[in-house]
Amino acid sequence: MDLKDELDFITAKAKQLTDTGVRKADEVLSISKLKLRCVQLDALIKAKYTELGRTMYGMVKNDSSDADRIAQAVMEIDHLYKKMAQYNARIEMMRKIVTCPVCGTKNKFSNTYCTGCMHKLVSTDEEPEDYSYTPENDENE
Repeated sequence: MDLKDELDFITAKAKQLTDTGVRKADEVLSISKLKLRCVQLDALIKAKYTELGRTMYGMVKNDSSDADRIAQAVMEIDHLYKKMAQYNARIEMMRKIVTCPVCGTKNKFSNTYCTGCMHKLVSTDEEPEDYSYTPENDENE
């Protein structure tokens, strides 16, 4: 190998390492954004529970009933929990993790059986595709 070949080899390796580093940094950033959305949703859920509690308190104190307001508040809370579950599923997909449906243990995607309860995990022939978080993904939900 002459000097030019060695420099070309080093340049190619440096580019490969840089590309890998950029890809990993993007993945960490995407996961962090999704985790932030989960924290925001959790705060919103707590606020909705507080609002629901105040509504219930007012109804008991005034000896009244407003089933529609209660049902609406419960539907809003359920919707927020659903969004949080979707964000958590995206995070697991990005990390290539599968959750056992029986015991809830987090397993590597490549595992055939759960490490917690030995339940056979649903398998596919392919690993999940890489997923990047973008704000546009939130607008569709």
